Amino acid sequence: MIAGLRGRLARWDEPTSTAWLDVGGVIYEVLFPAFAYEWLTAQPLDEEIRIYTYYHVSERSPTPVLIGFQHRQEREFFRKFIEVPDVGPAKAVRALARPVSEIARWVEAQDTRSLEQLPGIGKRLSQTIVAQLSGKLVEEALLRDERDGAEAPSGQGRPDLREDAVAALVTLQYQPREAERLVHDALLARPDIEGLEELLRVVLEQQAPP
Repeated sequence: MIAGLRGRLARWDEPTSTAWLDVGGVIYEVLFPAFAYEWLTAQPLDEEIRIYTYYHVSERSPTPVLIGFQHRQEREFFRKFIEVPDVGPAKAVRALARPVSEIARWVEAQDTRSLEQLPGIGKRLSQTIVAQLSGKLVEEALLRDERDGAEAPSGQGRPDLREDAVAALVTLQYQPREAERLVHDALLARPDIEGLEELLRVVLEQQAPP
């Protein structure tokens, strides 16, 4: 199993959405979902990059394929996504044309209309995706693609729960101060929260557009 690679970006081929990584003289061809295009094309050729990978090979597809991701959480989302009936790795790579966090929010909001717009995902499959994954993508829905700073007041609530929630948000690419503010606001709104997953869900709900 190849869980990740660190190497020199030797080539990027936009039509096939593949990159070549030179890792100690061994060149790996890695397939990337469409949402990774902006990040990958911003990386200079011949510079070292680090990616997380999903290794796929099956009886029906005996040629090994490496699928690349910038963040570990994106790979974990991919693993969940391909467990949905009728969504295999090849279809998932084509379908993921929007950021993982955005797709995860659609699923959590049961927004099948938005999911239908993804390449290869029609009405019926969008309903299956929601039925299979709703409630399982809270962390992915909170993933941030860009980091920004934010001033935050001190939090309230049970210290260990607050600290765990802040740590989870930092892992999902939030700045520590912004994570503290979001957790603080969630606990102010719902002081009865007792579990980490419930707290993260409230954070997600408060970030949803009105």
